[in-house]
Amino acid sequence: MSQKENATAKLQVRAPSRPPNGLFLQDGPNLGVPKKILALAFVEARKVFMENFENEDRKSQATALKATRVLLLFETDHLTAANFRKRRLLALKTDTTPAAQLAYRKALQYEFCFLDSILTSPLHRQSKSPTLWHHRSWLFDLFRPSILELVPENIRADFWRTELKSICKSGERHPHNYYAWQYVRRLEERVDGMEATIEFTETVKTWCCKHPGDTSGWSCLLYLLPKVEPLAKRTTMVREILSYALRLQFEHESLWVFIRTIVAHETLQENRAELFTSLMEYEKEIKDGSPVLVERVQRTLDWIRQHGDMDHVRNASVT
Repeated sequence: MSQKENATAKLQVRAPSRPPNGLFLQDGPNLGVPKKILALAFVEARKVFMENFENEDRKSQATALKATRVLLLFETDHLTAANFRKRRLLALKTDTTPAAQLAYRKALQYEFCFLDSILTSPLHRQSKSPTLWHHRSWLFDLFRPSILELVPENIRADFWRTELKSICKSGERHPHNYYAWQYVRRLEERVDGMEATIEFTETVKTWCCKHPGDTSGWSCLLYLLPKVEPLAKRTTMVREILSYALRLQFEHESLWVFIRTIVAHETLQENRAELFTSLMEYEKEIKDGSPVLVERVQRTLDWIRQHGDMDHVRNASVT
């Protein structure tokens, strides 16, 4: 993890084995570490960290910083290690000398790469660490006013896309990754312009359609859709999702919870009637089909009738 600090590594904790060098397997940026070796490294790193993190001299601080990499890889909710990394960045930020500011910018870049290496790697629990996702949100707030707002719009857009790509990958590594999708909400609140909001929403929509059973992804999409303007664009997105679900006859409960919630929600205004009508017609088409799918559609319609705007539902039922 220390060979290329400005590049994202792919990490994997492997089953007990005997790597060629006795410690780990490495192929370019990919690193596989046996769990036993990682546990031993954690014990040593914790000892080194505790011996150095309170010392103010540069060498001790650098040694403690290196130890936090292993600490957070093995125990992702190690608050002391995460807070140490925060304090180091803040110390660099307050030093206004040119050399310190250059080091600060490099440290910010490395911190994003370090977090990416853990949060997007195929690890059992690390990608869903609330401590690391909170650390990433804190890092973004630190990074945004000092650097991001000083660069051209196209570079800012590239940054949003990179962050969103990391979130989507983390969501694939650990399904139902609430903490990753919560970070999307925080990102969207800080981006400027409807164009960026629409791109965010389209990206999340595409991801959700590829992972229809992921309730955390759909929940995030429910948060984003009401922010999309104009109404026609918002409705088109929902119509595409509904058409996709009906065409492929998806039975995933998370998807149907999303459909019933968004169709009943006031954000679609008068366009809800059209979508509700499509569902009623679909119910007739599949009456002899999969019992699970029939039940999903029936429960969705019943829920919309009970919780939706009754005027729109009634008008759709009449037509």
